[in-house]
Amino acid sequence: MSLSQALSAAGFIRPTRRRGFCPACRGWETGTADQPGRAGGEISSPTLTALAFLVLAAVAWALTIARSRSTGGMAMGHGSLESFAISWVVMMAAMMLPSALPLVYEFARRSEGRRRWQAATGVLATTYLSMWLTFGFACYFVLNAFPQPRANQGLVGGLALALAGLYGLTPIKSASEARCRELCSLHGPLPFNLVRSALVVAARYGLSCVGCSAGLMVAMVIIGMTNLGWVVILAGLVLVYKLAPAPSVQLKLLMSVALVAMAVVYALMA
Repeated sequence: MSLSQALSAAGFIRPTRRRGFCPACRGWETGTADQPGRAGGEISSPTLTALAFLVLAAVAWALTIARSRSTGGMAMGHGSLESFAISWVVMMAAMMLPSALPLVYEFARRSEGRRRWQAATGVLATTYLSMWLTFGFACYFVLNAFPQPRANQGLVGGLALALAGLYGLTPIKSASEARCRELCSLHGPLPFNLVRSALVVAARYGLSCVGCSAGLMVAMVIIGMTNLGWVVILAGLVLVYKLAPAPSVQLKLLMSVALVAMAVVYALMA
């Protein structure tokens, strides 16, 4: 099977649609290219939608890198609530949107052709990021209710990473991880109107995603943007947790041990 055939089978590309004014039809023609010699392929609208969100994530990464250089190593747990909210939303768009692309694509594919399906897909992504913003606010208020001296930043950050490693072995983490993979498939037709469906789907997926990555995100709030390398490492772990095939018990244990080792490294380097 060629690459184009594989992409076509997956629904990423489809036969080119002829577009233009048809005198016989007295209107604009949007049928598929079924004439000999005119058959071709084009990227499907759901694929373009997913690519648009991927570009948005890339822009968020660029902003995250620029902000990390301008803050001079300030942790995200400090500073005003407005500054934290902006930094957190941008970072969540960079880290979490790529892992949510399968859901975005599946929702767009199932809703394509229905009224306001593009807007509903945008509502899906916005609601999903809002779930993470709420989680970030909770972490921010707890962190500021129990402030830690900057001298203890390395110790607290290392402890958060170690706890994230241990959290990876809990039943809650395993159940949430399995739920994330299940919800990406969107079993059955979309109920209600599309906007309401987007809200429900994003809320359910967001809750399972929070349960899957809560340990890493708590560590992210504490470590903040003091070192962009750690942001990239934790983002990579999120992608592995959510998109890789279900890991074995041995692999889960290995990843948890690796996180504990990272915790020791961070505590010594901070």
